[in-house]
Amino acid sequence: MHSVELTFYKLVSKEIELSDFENWVYTEIILEQTLNSDDYLEIISINYKTPSGLYEAQKVLSKYFSIGKYYEWSIRNILHEIIAKPNEVHIYIEQCYDLYCEGFGFMDNLGLGYGLGLTCPDGFNDKIDELYPQIAEEAERVLLWLDTGKIVITGHSGEYQGIEYDDNRNPREKESTGYKIQKSKKWWQFWL
Repeated sequence: MHSVELTFYKLVSKEIELSDFENWVYTEIILEQTLNSDDYLEIISINYKTPSGLYEAQKVLSKYFSIGKYYEWSIRNILHEIIAKPNEVHIYIEQCYDLYCEGFGFMDNLGLGYGLGLTCPDGFNDKIDELYPQIAEEAERVLLWLDTGKIVITGHSGEYQGIEYDDNRNPREKESTGYKIQKSKKWWQFWL
């Protein structure tokens, strides 16, 4: 991955502060080589201390880098974190539910089967250890779909829940992995 592209992705995902990005813009020689002269002049002229600084930078750089590739990069990072199972793994599992709600229907097993349970009262935050290795296996399945081109994220249509992707999975791969939602006396309980 190109270093400018990686920095753009980190900017969009807010993994780097705008002030750090601004410093990078003024010092990164390869940026000038990557952008055309008008866009380079525009990116170094942005006032990064204004609320619109982030939007303006994204607008310039999005001409060069695919938003579809950004989404794929972001999803891959989340999936790798789920597999690695850091102490804050629940954050990444919950993000799968957010991704599903944003229009990534292929994230249904992770998003609805696991992530939704973590966002509800009386969810299974304290039972995460019991859900492994199933969660990791599901994350590996999604990575395999991305690796083999069964899921190809093409971009965003600009409409509400307008994430565009090609779904080349067979019908069996599209089936849920067996999550069930049952009404309980408290709220919702999730059983896998």
